[in-house]
Amino acid sequence: MAKISGRLLADLHPNGTVRIAFIANGGGKETPFTAKNLDAAEIVFMTFALTQERAAALRAELERNKACSVETSIDDVVAEKFRRARP
Repeated sequence: MAKISGRLLADLHPNGTVRIAFIANGGGKETPFTAKNLDAAEIVFMTFALTQERAAALRAELERNKACSVETSIDDVVAEKFRRARP
């Protein structure tokens, strides 16, 4: 299984939903994924090969700053699911 490097971006909307996108290095057109709340977003962060501790820290940063990003590498299978996700 190939790994794809890129940046995971997330922003917290006033209604509590979280928009998450993974942008592969070198560009690409990725469809954002919407999580219904911070709890769901934290679970999605772990899908992106982040440890529980890092996902929790990213959630805290998102809650504090309303936006966050992190460099990560994901399996090509997970990246494909994000390409097909619907907002």
